[in-house]
Amino acid sequence: MGYTRHSLAGTCGIPREGERVYIRVDDPDPSDDGTPGWPARVHWGDGRCWRVSRVLSRNEFGRAFFGNLCVRYEVEIRGKIRLIWWEHGDWFVSRLR
Repeated sequence: MGYTRHSLAGTCGIPREGERVYIRVDDPDPSDDGTPGWPARVHWGDGRCWRVSRVLSRNEFGRAFFGNLCVRYEVEIRGKIRLIWWEHGDWFVSRLR
């Protein structure tokens, strides 16, 4: 029996596709199972770059087995708490309103 991927976007606080801004994140220690390690540096599309001071929490939603794993990191960047997300190898933040 095969499982199909069902996106969790719009649930559990995960931004929907139209609410996402994709970014590049330096991940010095990706795990062997394809899930991300700890984010170290965030690169914005316009060339700006920030170091992640610390990771406050890491929460997983969905399961890799079902193809819908999404990981939320609560990080501190320049003294402010931010949420960054990882899903299917892509990193993103929620678009500011």
